[in-house]
Amino acid sequence: MTLKDRRRDDGPETDSYKYEALRRQLQADIARMRPDEALPTERQLAEQYHVSRATARRALQALREDGLVRSVRGVGTFVSQPKITKTSALTSFSEDLRSRGYHPSAELLAAELVEADLHHATALGVDPGTALHRIERLRLGDDFPICLETVYLSAERFPDLDESLLEGSLSEVLENAHGVRVVRATQHIRAMNVTGRQAGLLGIKEGSAALLVRRTAFDDKGHVVEYGESLCRGDLYEFSLVVTRAV
Repeated sequence: MTLKDRRRDDGPETDSYKYEALRRQLQADIARMRPDEALPTERQLAEQYHVSRATARRALQALREDGLVRSVRGVGTFVSQPKITKTSALTSFSEDLRSRGYHPSAELLAAELVEADLHHATALGVDPGTALHRIERLRLGDDFPICLETVYLSAERFPDLDESLLEGSLSEVLENAHGVRVVRATQHIRAMNVTGRQAGLLGIKEGSAALLVRRTAFDDKGHVVEYGESLCRGDLYEFSLVVTRAV
């Protein structure tokens, strides 16, 4: 018997039961749907399954946290695309998302000049105290948060960085506006759990699993272009690498 088959006169049901029953029903529905297919609205779900809109909203939020659906502000809720798989090929975040049918964008959270501490000076190959651009952005796919990214660049090398261009691909900005093309990068990846602010920005529960990616990018002359740290949602992002045994 499905949730919508139950009637109000079946007896009192707790909000917790209604929420769990609706969540399971929607999971079963989603398994039969195609990526990008639209789900009913909160109001439609509430009417169809005889629950409150608060219960419908809670169930949709749980599905978003599980990575099963994504919401586009002002448009609706849709079945998610498969996970974003990052391979060993050198591609930008924007390129990865476009290849999977997402529209990539970025929400600029901070753009400021800072003095390089020892860690960032070492990563960028500059002296401690050197002026750096610190750029913090929330990376989005179809307006849905996927990664929280902080990038550092030399302010001496890029003195006139245009903040208005930072809502797209930073790699494309550096290549098109500054003639600097990234051709190689080293990446270090580890698992971690998100904290309160990180969880809020990424739209997931505090303590949820995420992947922290530390990346140093180089140009064709072997000079460091940027150093960045990206905190990627563990339910939406995965890495697939080919490894070989040394001969």
